[in-house]
Amino acid sequence: MGDTAALVAALNATWFGSGLPPSAQTRLADMGRLETYPGGRELLTEGEVAEEVGIVLEGRIALRTLVPERGMVTILTIEPGDVWGWSAIVPPYRGTSTVVTIEPVTSIVFEGAALRIALREDSKLAQVLYPRILVAVSRRLAASRLQLLDLFARDATAGA
Repeated sequence: MGDTAALVAALNATWFGSGLPPSAQTRLADMGRLETYPGGRELLTEGEVAEEVGIVLEGRIALRTLVPERGMVTILTIEPGDVWGWSAIVPPYRGTSTVVTIEPVTSIVFEGAALRIALREDSKLAQVLYPRILVAVSRRLAASRLQLLDLFARDATAGA
């Protein structure tokens, strides 16, 4: 699918991929591909089936959600090294936010269905990958919570 050595090197340059066992890095690299997206490109829509998982190598991505009476609100910006589209490997495989590139982005991308099969069939890969996915989700949850607290605090002071 791509140049395995280059993808392993790219994985090692991220918090998500560095420190993974070499066999896991190679397995992921064999399944991944490099993609470049222009700024303003929607990669995933909230509520829709998530088809891909990606690791940002360059650029930034906004995670947006629909807030009643406010429209689409950016709840978090993800930076190089972080994961987008993790919903593609976690049932029910639907996006929890809308994912939009803020600027040109280079990402390692994995087909969600292929990654799910690999994780189901290779317990060692699942054992090292799922904790990293959980770290990504946990970091996102904490950052989103702070962002939402800030958003509601601004609304409260604006109405006073």
